[in-house]
Amino acid sequence: MADFAQAAALPGALPVPPEEIQKLRVRVAEDLRAVRERQQHQTLEAEEERELAEMFARRQIASWHSEFIAGKNAPLSQPERAILLEEVLNLTFRAGALQRLLDQPGVQNIDIDGGVMYVDVAGRERQKMGSPFASREQTIDWINAMAAQSGHGERQLSYASPAVEFRLPDDSRVAANVLTRNVTVSIRKHGGRAWTLGHLMQEGTVDQLLASFLSAAVRAHMNIVICGGMTAGKTTLMRALGREIPASERLVTLESDLELFLDDEETPCHTLAFESRQSNGEDGAGAITLSELIEVALRYNADRIMVGEVRGRESLAMLEAMSATQPGSMCTLHADRPKDVINRLVLRLSMAGLGAQTAHRLIEGAVHLMVFVKKTRNPGEKVVSHVWEVDGFNEDGTPSMTQLFAPRPGDGRAVPTAYQVSPERGEQLAEAGFNPLLLAHYPNGMWKDGPESAGRRAS
Repeated sequence: MADFAQAAALPGALPVPPEEIQKLRVRVAEDLRAVRERQQHQTLEAEEERELAEMFARRQIASWHSEFIAGKNAPLSQPERAILLEEVLNLTFRAGALQRLLDQPGVQNIDIDGGVMYVDVAGRERQKMGSPFASREQTIDWINAMAAQSGHGERQLSYASPAVEFRLPDDSRVAANVLTRNVTVSIRKHGGRAWTLGHLMQEGTVDQLLASFLSAAVRAHMNIVICGGMTAGKTTLMRALGREIPASERLVTLESDLELFLDDEETPCHTLAFESRQSNGEDGAGAITLSELIEVALRYNADRIMVGEVRGRESLAMLEAMSATQPGSMCTLHADRPKDVINRLVLRLSMAGLGAQTAHRLIEGAVHLMVFVKKTRNPGEKVVSHVWEVDGFNEDGTPSMTQLFAPRPGDGRAVPTAYQVSPERGEQLAEAGFNPLLLAHYPNGMWKDGPESAGRRAS
């Protein structure tokens, strides 16, 4: 707790007003701008720019410190000057006043509501502490500085533009607004960016049986919908499944905010990551929706498509792509209970103009498996709790669902049920290297007592 409280107190722990740190950051930025202008058409490398920034920051701090002492202030100690240098550089390249907290191991979410800050840390209860910002104005200044740094300078928080979203340099997602009583900031830090099913086994999210089953389902080109509540671990599970796609294939990911990060060297298959775009004006100019991105993705020879979260009209394009041209695709869906999933999909398809009967037929033809993840009562712990197969229709015309894995009494971890996977899907799984008979051989699953590691949880 002490580490987080100390990190949260900065820069307030220094006898230096935050506005002075901001002024130093501006001076360093002006020094860098002058260098770029002298370079003309030559671009500074990132490492070179950081080295120059540190040199300029040291010079500006030395000059500022002389003025600071002349104003009859006590001189800063050497450790305090080192912290001041770090804060200036953090404000130049990283998340400024919150960077020291974001750097703490296990931090998942940070929520600021006026003068109060709540921090979610893996394996701990939510922690409440004071905001690092001394006033409403300082909070808004930080938001706008970070938005500009992210390349979204046009998204400035004001009463004319009361809500903004952007990413920090470490790809943490930020949402901020002045629509609530206080200035509210919500930061979601992406843990487990390079995680695989192996990591999720260590964390206790899946056991060996589930990992083998889901891996084979991916290789067998089954369409998978990953469901769960907010921050239940849907994105982390889909990220891990994306790394099970063979290297010979091309994947296209479509998101409103980049969170999957599968377009890196850790992913075997070739991945193109697309992000939707908000309007840059009142007339809606420049906006690109997820529905439009799906149509764009089909032009890039994609073998599979992943949609970060199906929320509205894009559900039609996504399910059509799943059923017709891109088997083995995946998406996530916010649903608190497994049996709500079909209804949620029908609702989203109705937003695109489909009737219930047509929506049911599209869902049955497009969705093969539904995997449900949830948070347990243990802080930070997330597990797969259900796996359903969608195959055929009920007498009322709704898609028929078979529960292949159900929550184990006591801890909610998924274990095989007495129901078997359909013969056709069983053959597909067997061809992909999984023996469906294992489901009957391990009725209690292959879970261990808990996570092998007490490290950072999935986000």
